[in-house]
Amino acid sequence: MRRFVLFFVPLVLASCQACVEKDQLVKLECTPGERQICDHHGNILSSFNPDNPPSLPGVCAYGTRTCTFDGWSDCIGAIGPSEEICDGLDNDCISGIDDTFPEQHQLCGFVEGANYGVGLCTPGVMKCDNGGLYCDGHVGPSEETCDGLDNNCDGSVDEGVANTTAIVCYDGPDGTMAIGECRAGVRYCQDGGFDGPCDGQVTPIEEICDNLDNDCDGEVDEGFDTRGVDLVFIIDISGSFEAEITSMIEGITPLLDDPITSNFRFGLAVIGKHDGGHHLPPMQRHSDMVTNFVPADEFLEYLQAMQLMDDGGIEPSIDATLWSMNGTYPFAWNSRSQKVIILMTDEVAQTIVSQTVSDVNSFAIDQGFQIFVFALPEHHNSFLGMVRGDVDRLFTPTANSETVFLQIRQIFEDLCLGSP
Repeated sequence: MRRFVLFFVPLVLASCQACVEKDQLVKLECTPGERQICDHHGNILSSFNPDNPPSLPGVCAYGTRTCTFDGWSDCIGAIGPSEEICDGLDNDCISGIDDTFPEQHQLCGFVEGANYGVGLCTPGVMKCDNGGLYCDGHVGPSEETCDGLDNNCDGSVDEGVANTTAIVCYDGPDGTMAIGECRAGVRYCQDGGFDGPCDGQVTPIEEICDNLDNDCDGEVDEGFDTRGVDLVFIIDISGSFEAEITSMIEGITPLLDDPITSNFRFGLAVIGKHDGGHHLPPMQRHSDMVTNFVPADEFLEYLQAMQLMDDGGIEPSIDATLWSMNGTYPFAWNSRSQKVIILMTDEVAQTIVSQTVSDVNSFAIDQGFQIFVFALPEHHNSFLGMVRGDVDRLFTPTANSETVFLQIRQIFEDLCLGSP
């Protein structure tokens, strides 16, 4: 009998525990996962489909509550009406967006004296944003700038700045501005912008022989013979050569102020003088040294002071050329410079002491002189032996100063190249 009792009691206890768990399930208020529509007061709107709730005016909206094992949740997402604020929304959900702010859509921002409707000037419109009113779109008068617009609203465009206001510009390669001859320019306000030419700029060009850094690489006259040049002009001052002498002076003058002659020294001798008498040495009877080497500005003064002679004088071009080289005329030639003679005459090669063009040519070659001759075409052959037989060293004198300028500049450029 005792064994039976001990066995029966555990069965009764287990059966009662199962009854308690079953009672708990029965007491749940809803099915977990079930949803219902609710409003901001917590009222349940069971007739509405929670998957497709109806909409409300303004910002107002229905919410939903969801069933869990602990019962119904709070109403989530419901929004009720509130006091209207200036935020672009219908907060009270009854009368429209920001309807309690009558200032909206009114014109605003007026500045006394401004010509609204002229140029850029335009009034603004009052708008709501972030709880407050603001004036949107107002443009008042401002200082005139280079933009093709009437900024100060006076009916004129870019007045006071067009063609007067400028910006710095430079179209050369990077790293060349302010190097050598290169420098920036300016672009003036034109047609509402700074898109015109860059006035005054200097950009790199091919290097030329002028004692300047033309290609703006930091080097001057690279590739050229940069020795100084000692240059003697021997000029026929007979009256028959007057027109050519005048054009020669006019042609030489701009070259004396050109950078290409910055390292030149100039000397002057003349031929075609009247016979000064046998009491004078031969080198002073029909020719003479006028000045030793001087800078360009002084040399121009000597050129302009030359006195022309009447026709009839002898023009000993052979002698004067040789005397200028061999020290008879005491030119102070610099041994480190290029030594150059330019002879100008309208007569054949002449001598009064039985010297020849071959004597001149031999001495020039031996001592490193360069000789160029301006003579009439019919006399070129008489000078050919003086210029190493090179016809490119013979030129024809002319009364056209521009031609003279180009002829002599070509000689100077060839000297700079070291290849005359």
